[in-house]
Amino acid sequence: MPLKNEVYLVDAGNTQVKIAFAQNGIIQWVRRLNHVSFSLSDLDSNIPVAYSSVIGVELKNDLQHYFKATFEIQSGMSLPFEMCYESPETLGMDRLCNAAALSQIQPGRPRLAVDLGTCIKFDFLDAEQKYLGGSISPGLQMRAKALAHFTSKLPELKISVSPQFIGTNSQSSIEIGTYLGWQKEIEGFISAYQKKYPDIYIALTGGDAAHFDMGQKSGIFVHENLTLEGILSLYLTHA
Repeated sequence: MPLKNEVYLVDAGNTQVKIAFAQNGIIQWVRRLNHVSFSLSDLDSNIPVAYSSVIGVELKNDLQHYFKATFEIQSGMSLPFEMCYESPETLGMDRLCNAAALSQIQPGRPRLAVDLGTCIKFDFLDAEQKYLGGSISPGLQMRAKALAHFTSKLPELKISVSPQFIGTNSQSSIEIGTYLGWQKEIEGFISAYQKKYPDIYIALTGGDAAHFDMGQKSGIFVHENLTLEGILSLYLTHA
């Protein structure tokens, strides 16, 4: 019989798969693997697995065939918060998971998840546990790729962080424009939320979160495994 107090959690992004093991509602360990090296063979197939439907079809089929009990996060399921998004059926499962994780943090306060990955995703939960929505825009690497794709002469560069804001050649201009544009957009949105909700709690997550310099910004906390925490929260809601 699968043990309800033990569960694997799978969060598959565009370049990386995170797999975690939770026991008694607490994540015990997290592994980060690329899609090529991801293997199920060293996991116990008797323990349930919870995953988001945003993962690829091939990986989804592998999980369903390997594990005796699977839990898929889907639109329309019961949630630990009130869904006020006007088109919940279009909401990405990663955003749904982040909102579920927020619902377990700092109850009674407005909360914001800032997920910095392929896209910049803001997701807002108010003090009454109502999910109102947020925003989506291109992430750091997507911006760099877009410059190269939609122009004939600009190269695609690996972005380097620079304290300067004036580029003295094409490479530095691209690097500064891409990185600072990304950074200032995030800072601008955060500032707008903080102005409207002075007691807001902000959870920063995602693969590019390490590139974001929080400096002296108050009320912002890094939650490296926020999406996994959300998968766990949704699993426990239905367990």
